Amino acid sequence: MIAVIRSRIPAAYQLLLLSMAGALVLSACRSAPTKPAQVSDLPPQRTVPPSAETQPPADEPQQPSAEPIPAPAEIRPPEKAVIARSLPESKIGAPERDTATRRLEYNTLVSGRSEIPHRVAWRYRRTTKGQIVGFEFSNRGGNRILPPRQDTAKNQLFTRDFQFRFDERARQDIHLLITDWAPSRDRQFRLSELMNRLMHFFPRNYLPAIANARDRNIVTLPTGEEVEFDAATHEILSGALSESPVDLNPERTKRAFPGVEYVGKGVLVRADARGADPRIGTTALIITGTPRPDCDKGAECNRCRVPSRDLWDQTGAMRFKFAADAEFDRYLTARCGFGLPTDGAEYRIATKPRQSGGS
Repeated sequence: MIAVIRSRIPAAYQLLLLSMAGALVLSACRSAPTKPAQVSDLPPQRTVPPSAETQPPADEPQQPSAEPIPAPAEIRPPEKAVIARSLPESKIGAPERDTATRRLEYNTLVSGRSEIPHRVAWRYRRTTKGQIVGFEFSNRGGNRILPPRQDTAKNQLFTRDFQFRFDERARQDIHLLITDWAPSRDRQFRLSELMNRLMHFFPRNYLPAIANARDRNIVTLPTGEEVEFDAATHEILSGALSESPVDLNPERTKRAFPGVEYVGKGVLVRADARGADPRIGTTALIITGTPRPDCDKGAECNRCRVPSRDLWDQTGAMRFKFAADAEFDRYLTARCGFGLPTDGAEYRIATKPRQSGGS
């Protein structure tokens, strides 16, 4: 039908009609109001952190940095204090013999060390032939172990003395004697009231040694274990020994013996006495740091008490009766039910002697 109508209208009229229809459509589009775009109608935008602008996408392999990142200075390990072992009593070595002589000889001198600062110094014991056979030092008070400070001018002789002895550099009689000086009720100091504790350490693999490391003095025990002392006050800080304060009770019968305890892995022989040699006429306590795993005696598995006469000669130099560790091991096994620890898989020295970093 449309084709018939279009065939009957001349071409000029057809062009005129098309022009009029286009004008009407354009006018209708211009008259319609235009809606402005709202923020909510816009697509959400992804926020990109500033650092992402310079980084490759996560799915792309990253290239290694051309310049290495330096390590922070604050994580460097602290420097260790050098332990100088140039002095004779600082060198770690084995006993030079097993047996010491039975006679008592007064042939030793006690001297101070001028080679090290006075405030951290100790005294050493030397024979007339120049042989080092011991060293000693004292806690003179003014600290947590001994609050009162020593003052000889006022007859205040407060101290805790440590004496390491190894006569003739022999294995037989290596020991530590600890003495607490405290006044009586009348504030007088008497030798009869000194509180003494004698200690032997096993196995006896080394002669005791002492060396300085800045603010600490390092003592090596016969077992090879170490004890750290404050170099200035001579308080025990750490290692195979621990200590409690000096008992200042004015009642002599109630005053405790020096509170120095062995906390190592070896065996300790200990004897106490007031104003006398602990080796004479008393009993001794033997403690092991490695009790038998199959023991069923509870707290008694690591200790036994024996008469002093079993361990020390009661006349002369009062030497320890067992010059060799093997002899003492047989005694312990028969008397106490435990022996000396062995240097095997089940026992290791708690702290091996450190190698010297100095001359």
